[in-house]
Amino acid sequence: MSGDHRDAELESTLQQALDDGNSVWVVGDVHGHLETFRALVAKLDLSEGSQPTYQKNNPRGYWSAPSGDHVVCLGDLIDRGPDSLGVLRLVEGSGNIHSIRGNHDEMLRLSVSPKHGKMMKSWLKYGGKDTLRSFSDDPQEQIEIARGWLPFIESLPTELILNGHRLVHGGYDLSKPLEDQTNQDRMWSRTIFDADIPPDPVRQVIVGHTTVQLLSGQYAAEQIAGFWDGGESDERVLDSGIWTSDALLDDGRSAVVAIDTGVYLPDDELPRITALNLLTGEVVSQSRAEAPGESD
Repeated sequence: MSGDHRDAELESTLQQALDDGNSVWVVGDVHGHLETFRALVAKLDLSEGSQPTYQKNNPRGYWSAPSGDHVVCLGDLIDRGPDSLGVLRLVEGSGNIHSIRGNHDEMLRLSVSPKHGKMMKSWLKYGGKDTLRSFSDDPQEQIEIARGWLPFIESLPTELILNGHRLVHGGYDLSKPLEDQTNQDRMWSRTIFDADIPPDPVRQVIVGHTTVQLLSGQYAAEQIAGFWDGGESDERVLDSGIWTSDALLDDGRSAVVAIDTGVYLPDDELPRITALNLLTGEVVSQSRAEAPGESD
């Protein structure tokens, strides 16, 4: 059953694309790194007409056909990087690049919405300043532009459910049934990494939010330090650099996959954006293209 936290039309479009043999790429947190994101999309070799192209007369700047291959971002389009505005424009103006809502996107909403405005301090601390600077140099104009993006952010679902996959930013609260999850659970929770049985018995759950650089069985970053140093990795961090759960579905797939590969992290932690192809299982990554310091 599709609730108001989902987008039934988009789910149908993505499932039809997969059924027709087209690629649906799921992308981890972008965090305002437009140059890296565009370089990654170029690597995905999307079908003709699916690549986003700049159009002078398009108010948002980009357009691509709503057919063929698709890209779905797992949220956190903004904050921490130098061009959150550019990322928003690219996703909003493209017919085949989509996104769910992440906690950083939600923090913008809760910070500048006239109905809320209670998270501004926290948002600014965790990357909001970078987003506002990408909007304008004028403080008043920054807020006006941010509010102009509220309808788009509020339109983003917090979960997409396909025949074989669940796409969600943070995950789920394992203490509650899936049907009882809240938007806050889906955007902020991290307990899904403790799952010893599949959260969904037939669908693979793909999440962002928590970087693979920090993930291990007990959340101990030092346990996977060897992976980044070229030594032995945690068994659940694949050679491709994504994290997979020990819990398996009946078809042999990992029950949970994490693909946020920390594009904003220091250079020695291999910052990048990663995409997973739902059709083929292929993983493609793009190292951070922005110069060091641009994403501080």
